[in-house]
Formats: sequence, structure tokens, C-alpha cells
Amino acid sequence: MTIQRKKVVTSLIEDMVEEEIIKINRKLQKMIDKSDVDESIARDLLVRLQASRITLSTLHKTGIGKTVNNLRRLITNEDLSTVAKSLLKNWKKLVPETSSVSANKDDRQSTSNSSNNSQNSQETNVTNGKNSDSDKPTKQQSFIKSSTSNSYTALHTQDEFRLKSRDLLAAALSISELPEGSDDPVELSARIEDAIYKELKDTGVKYRNRVRSRISNLKDVKNPNLRINVLLGIITPERFAVLTAEEMASDALKQERSKLTDMAINECQLAVDEGTGTDLIQCKKCKQNNCAYTEVQTRSADEPMTLFILCKSCGYRWKM
Repeated sequence: MTIQRKKVVTSLIEDMVEEEIIKINRKLQKMIDKSDVDESIARDLLVRLQASRITLSTLHKTGIGKTVNNLRRLITNEDLSTVAKSLLKNWKKLVPETSSVSANKDDRQSTSNSSNNSQNSQETNVTNGKNSDSDKPTKQQSFIKSSTSNSYTALHTQDEFRLKSRDLLAAALSISELPEGSDDPVELSARIEDAIYKELKDTGVKYRNRVRSRISNLKDVKNPNLRINVLLGIITPERFAVLTAEEMASDALKQERSKLTDMAINECQLAVDEGTGTDLIQCKKCKQNNCAYTEVQTRSADEPMTLFILCKSCGYRWKM
């Protein structure tokens, strides 16, 4: 009877710890999704993780290992980064014990149990941010997550067009050598495509254009940082799915566009008679049809020109 009570108490304690870890995981994941780490809050959460009695089962169920690893990549404070690395190092020590137990059980258990042990070993390696060639997850395993995990999971689909889009995105992510510590391109591509589909609700023209723009920007040899940031989780798949062309552009292109915008603003501030007069545009302020306009290419070549307008009657300026 005493042994049963101890088991019940132990189970209750593990459930309480797991619930606490899930709450911490949720808070850390919010910081990662926003790419904005509050160092004071992150430090407090990491200290709470250090004080918690985390088991290998808890790591599997909550996905906290992968979350802390993703957070570590965003941290700029060296001391805070050391705390995160220390946590991951301690959790990594649980892996060899599990591997040896799994090896012994393989000789005694059925084929299904052996398969489950292998899957658990792969998930443990992912939580520590290290994927060896022998433990690289398959497409199906990439989508298998615990029901209590806070990490986003891409939905399965039988739509051939959507599956083709995922393959093209994965190919773009794998166009050159993967950086160390990168996430699985197959899983990332599925999450990107799924986020696009959830927003647009169909695979129409907007969906296709959105997917094509992601692919072309990932393949852009002049903008390698975009692909690396997506693979390392600095830009989350959900965020990448909604980035505009301006936001995905390389730093050099952004600077060039900024210069063009400044030039356009300066041109709009020239004398009134240097613009092209027209009575087809009505002033937003005085409602008079006495305006002058200047067209300037402030964005990429495939985007329409920006129209800077000046009302000759009241001097009000705006752009279209």
C-alpha cells in the first residue's frame, strides 16, 4: 500500500512539473515567434527550468529542449546564452542512458516497440539541436509531435498541388549546404506552405504567387542570409509565410530602395512648375483639380511606379 502511494505521489509531482514546463515553453515560444527576447523574463524562465526536475519523458512531451535551443540562437547576451547552453548540456546527458536501454530492449521486445524506441531517440537528438545523418528524420517523423507540445505542427494533406509546393520550398531551402544546427528543410517547407494555405484558404492565384515569391527569394544568391535565417529558426516559418517583398529583400537592395525613396522625396519638394500638371487628380484636402505629379520607381522593377502629387492650389502633398 505504501509503495502504491509513493507511485501516486511521484506521478502527481511529474504531472505538476510537466504542466509548469509547458507554461514556460509557451512563454519562450512567444518570444521566438516575435524574434524579440526580453532578457530579464528569459533569464527568469531559464532559472526556473534549472530548478525543475526534468526527465527525458518531460523533454519528449513538452518539446522544451528544441524551444530552448531556438531561443539560444536569438540571445545576444553572453551570460544568458551560457545559461541556455548549460541547460541543453545537462539534458543531453539523458540521451546515452536512453540509447543503451533501447539497445537492450531491441533484443527482447517486438518490432513495434523497437520502432518506438528509435523514434524517441531521434526526437531527443532534435531537442538538443543535433541531427546526425543516421538519425535524420523522415517526412512522416518530422510531423509527429506530442499532443501536449506547444510547437507548431504542419497539417497532413493529400492535395497534390500543395505537396508539390512543399517539395519546391524544401528544394529551395536545400539549394546549398545546410548551416550547422539548422532545422529539417522538409518540416520547415511544410510549415511555411501550411501557414500560407491557412491564411489564403485555397490554392488560387494569390497562393501560387505567394509560394513562388518565397522560392525565388530563397534561391537568390545575392541574399543568402534570408535562407540561413529561416533554416536556423531566426525567421520562423509562420513569419516567413507572410513577409513582403521589401522585408525579404537583401540588405543591399533595401539600401538602394531607401536611396531611391529619398531621391523621390527630394524631387517632390522641387518647385511646382517642375511637375507635370493635370486636372484629372482631385486634391484630398481642398478638392480642387489643379495638381502636378511626378512618377518615381521607388520599388523593384516589377512593381508599379510611385506617384508623388502636389496640389497647386493649397500646397498639399501626398503619394499614390
